[in-house]
Amino acid sequence: MISEHTSATTNGDTSVILPGPANAVDVQNVVELRLDALDKSGLLETLSIEYRDRPLPLPVIQMPINLLTYNPNTHRIRAQRALDPERDRALEMDPYGQTAQKYLHDLLMGSPTDPGKTDPSFDALKEDLREHGQNEPGIITRSGVLINGNTRRAALKELGSENIRVAVLPKDAGLDDIQGIELALQLRKDHRRDYSFMNLLLAIDERVASGHPPVKIQRAFRMKAATFERNVWILQFVREAIERSRSAGTAGAELSMRLIDFESDQGQLEELYRAWNVLKANSPDQAEALKEQRLAAMVLDKSKTDLRLIDADFTRKYLKRIVPDIVATAAPKAIPGTSITTSPPSAELEKLKSWTTSILKAKATELSPALVTPEKLAEASKELKNIDEAFDSALDKAGKNSRVTKRRYAAVERLTDAAESLDLAASAVAEARATANFDADDLDDALSQLQVSITKLAQLVLRSAEKAQDRPGLAWLRGATTLKDDAS
Repeated sequence: MISEHTSATTNGDTSVILPGPANAVDVQNVVELRLDALDKSGLLETLSIEYRDRPLPLPVIQMPINLLTYNPNTHRIRAQRALDPERDRALEMDPYGQTAQKYLHDLLMGSPTDPGKTDPSFDALKEDLREHGQNEPGIITRSGVLINGNTRRAALKELGSENIRVAVLPKDAGLDDIQGIELALQLRKDHRRDYSFMNLLLAIDERVASGHPPVKIQRAFRMKAATFERNVWILQFVREAIERSRSAGTAGAELSMRLIDFESDQGQLEELYRAWNVLKANSPDQAEALKEQRLAAMVLDKSKTDLRLIDADFTRKYLKRIVPDIVATAAPKAIPGTSITTSPPSAELEKLKSWTTSILKAKATELSPALVTPEKLAEASKELKNIDEAFDSALDKAGKNSRVTKRRYAAVERLTDAAESLDLAASAVAEARATANFDADDLDDALSQLQVSITKLAQLVLRSAEKAQDRPGLAWLRGATTLKDDAS
């Protein structure tokens, strides 16, 4: 039987019932005995935390490692839980059961992007604990659930340790308290292992869903308003992509991509948000087109450098042959309760969305080989392979065009930099003259070199310049170097 206890939240609400593990009563008894022994000995170690907006010293005790349980709601592996749907269901049904706790143990050791492999940072933590021991205590509820120190417990278990030092929360610590404590401790600069990108987004979303004001959330996460807005947008964007990827598998199974599939795309997603934000005000359709095309590239595991080559017209310029025919344009939609209608997305944008959705569904199929027929898996893999090859070819062409454009305007950028340098030189001359510390002869060698450089530039530029007299800059360059119209 799962023990339960009533806990107060930060706003004084005592209606929150937090379930505890099956051994909760036994753990509570051990905790109370050890706290009493600590009081009597007078040797009190404490850990200071921020608790309900005030510093609070928590008593630290030694506990048998096998009496404690992992926190099933820890943010550290929230996104990774979808890796194994069957064990995730067990975690939902019986969070403190043996299967669920073993799953949490495995995920805590795993890499955020590939939980099947041990994270190098976990190995580093384990080695540090082996060599130096436990420096900082974890934090538990009175029922023995670890609020902080889940990964440390996993590492200590792997090392065969029998005990772990933990600070004990007050009896009235509620769900909101626990979430706030975990977050505050995670964001300390001295923490060894950061939240993965998706788990950070989920932690922010949890605070939003709990009704915390944006300003308070930004302060808790130590981020600017713009960063907060970007993170909220990214999570919504990823969730929409996952929803679009859903399709039916065998035996009633549902296929979809997962948050973990976007763990390694932080840079791509952040750059997409910036580019989308620039376009959306003046050209909403172009902003959405950019979003669709870069999403397709992310699903195909293209790099951040590749995504920078993708603009709103990328498929029209380089992938037109593989994008399906334009679908029928949607009718204008009325805003409920008004006579106002909104313009539907353009036919081209609808086509792009349909194309990207097909890629999302194919990727979800490829990621779930056990839940689809061999024929469907082969079809999805073939579709992705063909699109991937076409994308590589398109990116190669876009890269060449980008390099051509850069080469064309490289001279302009260099001359602009040179003009700025000359402005700085003029300022330096003015300052020297103002302090009677200027001698024109000092500049003679440098000016002679400048004359040589400008003459060389003029010879190269004016050979291909038609009607130079009609361009003030070119006319000046000709006059400054006293070149003839037929100079060669």
